[in-house]
Amino acid sequence: MIAEFVELFMAGKPKLKSMFSEKHPDNYKAIVKAVVTVLNNGEDYGAPDPKRIHELDDGDYQGTMVYVIAATGYQPSDYWYVKVSYGSCSGCDTLEGIRSDSDDKPSDEQVRDYMTLALHIVQGLKKMGDDEA
Repeated sequence: MIAEFVELFMAGKPKLKSMFSEKHPDNYKAIVKAVVTVLNNGEDYGAPDPKRIHELDDGDYQGTMVYVIAATGYQPSDYWYVKVSYGSCSGCDTLEGIRSDSDDKPSDEQVRDYMTLALHIVQGLKKMGDDEA
């Protein structure tokens, strides 16, 4: 785990909770974007950029998506990535299971579950080229 990101995540929990309370995330990329938004400390250069999230998905009904996040600034040299596994139905996919095809505002329990997914995103983030686990 990246200690700086954990600190930013903890400080940004109220903002994340508010985002997830307003509406259900459409997909995993929306959760990654919400997390990166609170990890972006406002620096013009070198912070994770929520506008530069690239999704790789070679799966079909199930698989693993890889999100590559570029840093802010002109021609960034820093990148981070996180892997997210997904399933094909609400019984085997965490996000679909939380949402349960509901168009209502998220319940408190759903918000807590989205926050847990967000925590897993932070825990899984790695800097590209970083040899540390």
